[in-house]
Amino acid sequence: MTNNRKRLAVLGGILLVLAGAGVAFAAYLSGGTGSGSNTSSVAVNSTISASSSGAQLYPGSTTSYTVTINNPNPYPVKVASISTSSSDKTSGGCPAGTVTSPAVTNPAGTIAPNGSAPYTLTATMAADPDNSCQGQSFTMPLTAQLASAAG
Repeated sequence: MTNNRKRLAVLGGILLVLAGAGVAFAAYLSGGTGSGSNTSSVAVNSTISASSSGAQLYPGSTTSYTVTINNPNPYPVKVASISTSSSDKTSGGCPAGTVTSPAVTNPAGTIAPNGSAPYTLTATMAADPDNSCQGQSFTMPLTAQLASAAG
């Protein structure tokens, strides 16, 4: 019986220590309230620049040309669309609208943060352009719509 009494005494001591620790632990718990804050970035507009002019145009012809769209933002973006455009009047007197380029919607790929990517577009010259359009360079104003591709 001595062994049983020793076991009971040890078990009782352990229980007493655990009970005391539980009370001590519970006595140091507390709660708190407050708030956190953060700010979001502001999207920076991209720019579009000519990369290649493609083959020379002639009345009624279509050619491909390449533009580069940059992403100055700290997150990846996807190009949602590139606008329809028509050429400006040239310095040589070729009328505006002589060359047109159709819109592009949801081209494949994303542009990395602070990166750039090329996009291929098409240009078509009018079937009956003015004679002053020979040997001219055509500027095509473009607008791209970008969407966040993060996550």
